[in-house]
Parts: sequence; structure tokens; C-alpha cells
Amino acid sequence: MHDFQIWKLNIALFLRAFLLLSPVILLFYQENGLTVQTLFLFQGIFYVVSILAEIPVGYLADNISKKDVLLISFGIFLFISVLWLFFKGFYIILAGEILFAVSKVMMDNAMSGYLYDYLGENEKSEKMVRYWGYLNFFLACGTALAGLAGTWTFLKYGYRSVLTLEVFLIIISLLLVLSIPNIKSSKVGPKIINHLKSAREIFKNESIRYYVFYSGVLTSCSILFALSFQPLMQNAMFPVFMFGIIAFSNHGIRALSGIVAGKFRERLKIRKMVLPLYFFYIFAFCLILSILHFSNIVYVTSVLLIICLIIGVQLLFAILHVSRLHRFVGIEKRGNIMAINNFVSRFMAAGILISSKFFIDKLGLEKFYLISFAVFLAASIYLVPKTYKIKELV
Repeated sequence: MHDFQIWKLNIALFLRAFLLLSPVILLFYQENGLTVQTLFLFQGIFYVVSILAEIPVGYLADNISKKDVLLISFGIFLFISVLWLFFKGFYIILAGEILFAVSKVMMDNAMSGYLYDYLGENEKSEKMVRYWGYLNFFLACGTALAGLAGTWTFLKYGYRSVLTLEVFLIIISLLLVLSIPNIKSSKVGPKIINHLKSAREIFKNESIRYYVFYSGVLTSCSILFALSFQPLMQNAMFPVFMFGIIAFSNHGIRALSGIVAGKFRERLKIRKMVLPLYFFYIFAFCLILSILHFSNIVYVTSVLLIICLIIGVQLLFAILHVSRLHRFVGIEKRGNIMAINNFVSRFMAAGILISSKFFIDKLGLEKFYLISFAVFLAASIYLVPKTYKIKELV
């Protein structure tokens, strides 16, 4: 029975992650009269809003049930899909991205906390890495399959059919979340001012701080890579169906990361991943820069698939990192520590994406990636030694 409730949560999140517009979001923007630069800018705004929402949502997640936070998140996403279905234009898309940021922050802060609390209530806390890995598998599978389904539906029927199907799926996911048990905090979380003080105290712990910063650097670069796929494919004159293939590959590999984390959790050591990921990301930036000069479809496809693999390794690191974080705090501060973690990665992503509007317009795409590469190197040279020296939790 316990696993059945987790299955319902996983299926609800699978459907929530079935983002049918995701593989063709650039084409959707262009149908609304927007450009590649606007896509990067709006995604930057998305992360700024995420940053602003982190602390209030973390506070909310520690003072009401995680299930209620998930329900509100899913309800907002349903509203966005309906909004985009019936209206179009610059401000409508921007409003949707802003609301989507709030919705995603709520989901990200609540889902791991709900899972950990549920496992704790059923005396299975030690299995968090396993179940968190499987939950990430469902999330990635949803987005991977949406890559194929969304592209096919867009090509055959247009974006309105894509959004109609998305509305249907999110309603089912809402019903599933309604059916899972409600788990309340053992005590009311701190008032907002104490919540901020608590966040500061948590962040003083070096075992938390350096992993949070390093994970944030990797996550923000992964966001940049993934968001670059469609513009790079369009620049290389890929047929539209390839947008879906690459999206499926990207999120399919992410799904495999969840399975690996769940199956091999006892053998995986987060500390041993710190240095390899540093070199993988140097390689990824070099590959991105290389395909700006080669428009051969076979070469570009091969490069994008390699970068997908690197992003998959980063997600494996992130799964271990989030599972590790929950071991530092009690139930009443779980939303708080996730807010801190997500705040850092989103702040970094926002800086990269918003600055892209200026750098791409003034200096061009290649110099923008070179500047991003330089920032990655500078941050990692400081963080990698600090992170690597931290011992594994026992």
C-alpha cells in the first residue's frame, strides 16, 4: 500500500512533466512574433521570478502540507495552459512564463520534501536516494516522451492541439495528487523573519554551502546547454522532427540517471563525481563552440547527444546532492533547505540568461558562450577543491 501511494505521486509528476510545448518552444515563440533572444530573455526572467519566489515558497512549504503546495502548483500550471490556449502575444507569453516559474518553484520545493516525509512516516527514510531517483526517472520520462509526442502533435495539428492535450493531462495529474495522503509537519514552521535567519544558519555549514554552490554552477550550465539545443538546431537547418528526437534523447538520458541512482545508490559516491564533472563541462563548452562553425547535421547531432550524456551525469550528481541535503535538517526546515539550494542554481541561471540578451545582440552568440565558459572556469576553480575535500556522510 505504501508503494502504491508513491506510484500515484510518480505518475502525477510524470504527467505534470509531460511538457508537450517543450521540444518546440522556440517555434511556439516565433508563432507569437518572438525571437531567439526573447526566448533567452524570458527564460532569464523565469529564473529571476523563481529566485524571488524561493523564500516565500520555502516558508509556505514548511507551514502547510507539501500536498497542498503541490496542488496549488499544478493548478497554476493548468491556468497557464488554458491562458496560452486562448490568448497569444508578447505579454501573454511573458505572463505565462512568470506564473510557470512560481508553479515550478512550488513543485520543486514540495516534491522531495513530501517524499522524504512520507518515507519517514513509514520508517523508510534510508531509502530516500532510491525513491528520489525513481521519482526523477518518472519526471524525465514524462518530458522525454513529450519530446516525441509534442513535436508530432505540433507538426500535424498545431500548437492549439498541443495545449489542449496538455490541459487534459494536467487535470488527471491534479486528481492523482488529490488522492495521495496528506502529511503535515510535526510543528508549525518558523515565522518568516526566523525562516530567513534559519536559512542563514543552514548556509553557514560548509558541508552544505560548497555542494550547493557547485551543484548550482553545474545546474545553471545544464540549463544553458539544454535551452541552446533548439536555436543551434535551427541554425544548422535541422528538420523540425529532429527537435523532438533531441528532446527525447536529452530527457531519456535524464530518466536513465534516475534509474541508476535508484539501483546503484549504495555504490555511488557524490564526492567522486566532483572532479570528473568539471572536466566533462569543459568538454561540453568546447563542443558547443565547435558546432557554431560546423553546420553538418550528423556532426551537430553527435555533439548534442554527447552533451545530453553530460547533462545526465550532472542530474545523477543532483539526485545524490538533494538526497544528501535532507539529512542535515528536521522536517520543519525541509522546505527551507530546498529553497536555499534552488535559489542558488536559479540565481546563476538567471544571470546567464538575462545577460545573454545583451551579449548576443552586441557581441554575437560565440562570444556569449566564451564569456559563459570563462565564468564557469573561474567559479569551478574555486569550488571544486572546496567541495572535493568534504568527506562523505556516513
